[in-house]
Amino acid sequence: MFDFNTNKILITGTKSGLGKYLSTFIKGSTKIETQNELNLHKPGSFKIIIHCAGSNSHRFKDFIKLIKNNIILTYKLLRFRSDLFVFFSTVDISSSKFNFYSITKYISERIIIFFHSNFLIYRCSAMLGIHMRNNHVNQILSLKNEKLNLSQESEFRYITHQAIFEQILEHINLNKKGIFTLTSKNPKSLKFFCDHYANNKIRFGEYLYKTKISDVYPIIFLGDSETNFKSYIDSSNE
Repeated sequence: MFDFNTNKILITGTKSGLGKYLSTFIKGSTKIETQNELNLHKPGSFKIIIHCAGSNSHRFKDFIKLIKNNIILTYKLLRFRSDLFVFFSTVDISSSKFNFYSITKYISERIIIFFHSNFLIYRCSAMLGIHMRNNHVNQILSLKNEKLNLSQESEFRYITHQAIFEQILEHINLNKKGIFTLTSKNPKSLKFFCDHYANNKIRFGEYLYKTKISDVYPIIFLGDSETNFKSYIDSSNE
């Protein structure tokens, strides 16, 4: 079994989100919060690089930022030698809706496949965790009235940071390689989550989001969407 408490693991995106969650459990890892920090490191050798960092904007005006923080950052990381490269992508790659975010994630995937012989690429649906950035879930659970950009018919398959971490451990210990979809069963509408869990009055927008799952690569279901949502609420209240 691989020893994760080693200084031979590099984790990006440790300022927030999944990267911060992983860095709290993987002791002694090299933590990279920003691209500027990465530029200060001389290319070295690591057992594992876990690449969580990136921009997730869908706005056209952020296109250059997406290229820099998603594509270029991934390429820079590949200058470091590693036995395994772990990358977190998105299920939005399978969506029929055009957006620059999923395009830059897809290009990053192709770069990894081209330059690295041993990789784990995870196409994840919406992630929940105590370190995640502010998003529509925080708005739903806020104590003040909120206006969402999303329509009430939007559907989500939530997964938790904890379940993702457990899946990484399993795959690494089994020496798995390839592209996998990480998602949950029983997607629910945004209206459902608001009706059952909102602490305020929610007004909905017009943008319709549906979690698109492709069977081109293996699909791993990390629990049930509503159960994961409730688990996040419980962990936030601890």
